[in-house]
Amino acid sequence: MDTDTGALVAAADLRAALAGILTGWKVPAEQAGAVAELLVEADLRGVDSHGAHLMSMYVSRLASGDLSPTTTVSTVHDDGTTAVLDGGLGFGQLAGLAAARLAAERAERHGVAAIAVRETTHLGALGAYTARVAEAGHICLCVQNGPTFVPPFGGVTALMSTNPLSYAVPTGREPTIVYDIATTAVAGNKLLLAKKRGDPTIPAGWANDAHGHPTTDTAAASVRHLQWFGGHKGFGLALLVELLAGVLAGSSFGTTERTASALHGDARIAKGVVLVAISPERFTPRDTFTAAVDTLIREIRGGERAAGVDRIWLPGEPEHERAKVRARDGIPLPAALVAELRRLAADVGAAPLRVRPAGQEES
Repeated sequence: MDTDTGALVAAADLRAALAGILTGWKVPAEQAGAVAELLVEADLRGVDSHGAHLMSMYVSRLASGDLSPTTTVSTVHDDGTTAVLDGGLGFGQLAGLAAARLAAERAERHGVAAIAVRETTHLGALGAYTARVAEAGHICLCVQNGPTFVPPFGGVTALMSTNPLSYAVPTGREPTIVYDIATTAVAGNKLLLAKKRGDPTIPAGWANDAHGHPTTDTAAASVRHLQWFGGHKGFGLALLVELLAGVLAGSSFGTTERTASALHGDARIAKGVVLVAISPERFTPRDTFTAAVDTLIREIRGGERAAGVDRIWLPGEPEHERAKVRARDGIPLPAALVAELRRLAADVGAAPLRVRPAGQEES
């Protein structure tokens, strides 16, 4: 294979390879499969920064003992409409799925639910969880904080993470609305993936260099000096995320550590999460609500377009369309990532990832 051209990978083959690496690190098979499923789901949707690219980070944390191979999600307290869970410093994907299931169940029963998770780790793409709640018929908001490597707007002392947020809204015949963003101009893993691919430049406004100077040089750009999207506006949303996922959830926030983990500050892997779910049926019949959402979507999509714009997209639509293409044609992976996944598999005696060079039929 020409290592400069990358490769196409079938979703099933990628899931099997990722699950094999995890089980090689003593992750229980069912849990490994669930984590692999969510990583491949991100790659299918084109959220490559939160897909298979994350495996090397997870393996390094398993190897250091900072990430528990067996995830046990426990209940700290449960008041019906509200609950606090503890992720036990296991895989964030499993804690996220548990919280999403509980949020959907409680919203169905009570009309509204707020679920907090403390002592969890990286969840991957938050849209995976809000989408599941929306597909169960409920509006959902999810926020997560993390390590301290982004200064507040106008400051130089790192206090926050990229502090992502996601919302999802159920629809009728249209694709589910799923909005998923970092409150920085770009997710940190997007910059790391650009470095892994060897991209020479990044868009202006993504990040600064190690001295805090704006740069478009990928090599010079620092994941610890990301910029807020919209300046003070992105920072304002990040502060809300920190207050909810950190302070309210009883998790670490800013420089205050409330975690059993020995990793603190910009090395912190423990995170806080809050999901809020609302049942539209408590306000209007569900079919009426979803039909109205569909109407609004069609009005937005059918409005007059600006010059040079071929289509007006709703949040989640590009990912929905991309997933159909990648499920059919394969997921494109950069050559460096293919080599990395094969090395991780070899390290634990797992089967290597099956690929075909981009643009060629599988042999």
